[in-house]
Amino acid sequence: MKIKTVILEDEASAKDHLIKLIKQITPDISVISSLSTVTEALHWFHTQKHPDLIFMDIHLSDGVSFDILEEVEIDVPIIFITAYDEYAIKAFKTTGIDYLLKPITREDLENAIEKFLKNKNKINEEWIIQNLDLAQLIKKPENVQYKKRFLLRSGNSMIPVVIDDIAYFYRDELVFAKLKDKRSIPIDHALNQLQTMVNPEQFIRLNRQLLVNISAIKKLVPSKPGQLSITLSPEYHTEIQLSSERSRWLKLVLS
Repeated sequence: MKIKTVILEDEASAKDHLIKLIKQITPDISVISSLSTVTEALHWFHTQKHPDLIFMDIHLSDGVSFDILEEVEIDVPIIFITAYDEYAIKAFKTTGIDYLLKPITREDLENAIEKFLKNKNKINEEWIIQNLDLAQLIKKPENVQYKKRFLLRSGNSMIPVVIDDIAYFYRDELVFAKLKDKRSIPIDHALNQLQTMVNPEQFIRLNRQLLVNISAIKKLVPSKPGQLSITLSPEYHTEIQLSSERSRWLKLVLS
C-alpha cells in the first residue's frame, strides 16, 4: 500500500530535490501535495484528510511551520527539514524527533524513511506531544514573556486568576482551567495554544487532554511495564496513564 506524504517547503529547488530523492529511494511513497506557506498549509490540513507522513521545512515564507501545529492537531509523523542551527539541532536531539539537514543527502533521507517505517505504528498521541515539545524549544525567544494571569469567564462574571493558582488545563469537549481550589472554569484557548503561552518550566503536557502545573503532580505509580499512572491534585476525573516513552520523559523532567 502506498504511503501518502505531504511536503511543506517554500524553496522550489529544495522541494524538487526532495521529491526526486524520494522517487529514487522507494516507489512506495506517494507525494500527494506540496505546500509552501503556513497559510496554505493551515487551509490544506483543515480541509483534507491527513497523510501518513509529512516532510516539513521549519522556516516558510510567511512564518515557521510550528505555527501550524498550534492550530491543527497533526497525529502523523513529521520529518523536519532545517538549515544548520546549533540550537535547533539540540532541540531535535532532546525530543527524539527526526530531522533532515539541508542540503538533504540520499543517505540521510533513506535513514529517516527507514526510521519512519520502523515506528509508523507508534501511538499517534506520541507524535503530537513530541512535535509540540519541539515547537516550544525552537520557538522560544530569549526574552519571552509567559502569561502570569488569565481573565476567566464564569457565568456573567470575569475572574482574574494568577497562573500559580491553576493546577492544570484540560480538554473535555471544551478546554477548562482547573484551579487549585477545585473549581473548573472554561477558557477560550486551545491546549496547543496554551502550551505556548505558559512557562514550560512550570507547565508540561502529559497527553492530548492535559497541560499540567508540575506542582499539581502528586504521585507516579508504575503500572504496566515501563508505564506510569499519574495522580494529580486536585484529582483528575479519569485515570492518567502514560506510555513508556512519555513515562521516561516525565521522570527526566521531574528529576
